[in-house]
Amino acid sequence: MATSRKPDAGTRERLLRAGLAIARRKGLKATTVRAVAERAGANLGTFVYHFGTRDAFIEALLERFYGPMFRRLQLTADHDADPLHALRAVLLQLVRWVIDSRAFIAQLVLDASAGEAAAQRFLRTLDQRHPALLLELIGRAQAQGQLARDDPLHQMMFLMSTTAAPVMLFHLLSRQGVAPPALVDALAGLTTGQAAIECRLDWALRGLAPA
Repeated sequence: MATSRKPDAGTRERLLRAGLAIARRKGLKATTVRAVAERAGANLGTFVYHFGTRDAFIEALLERFYGPMFRRLQLTADHDADPLHALRAVLLQLVRWVIDSRAFIAQLVLDASAGEAAAQRFLRTLDQRHPALLLELIGRAQAQGQLARDDPLHQMMFLMSTTAAPVMLFHLLSRQGVAPPALVDALAGLTTGQAAIECRLDWALRGLAPA
């Protein structure tokens, strides 16, 4: 009697790790089915068995890249009853992830702009994930009198502009070679150093405190 074939989770994970390694180095456009299968030591039939299409694989790869970080943010928010403390901790975790992943994030945006459909879909769903979590924490902090009552989206934009945005700007400046090397060296610690990030975030939170 024939038995049903069960998915091999190990092979699936190996394909995802291979795809992420390629995407980190060369971008999603270079993450072809053949390249992923060769790097993972799998055949094309195995790839199709686990993912069906390249588009479905890219969606799974992006979730593999983003999902664990987002779940950690949710756990942090759930485990801290003080919304302002939780907001600060979530932002610091998010910025650390941006620092570690800045090259891939920049390439992801470029690939989406170039027509990579799975990347476009991924970016369109982000508003329901970490931005929604930040807005929820901001709203709770406002309700408890820890932040000024104002547009939560505007406050989130301000907080991100003081923390994550400088990281990406610094990455683009240093990558393109348009800034003087001395300036790049001076900015490196200020944009990605933990102490500098915490300092900027605390400045921003104090600025948003009720008058």
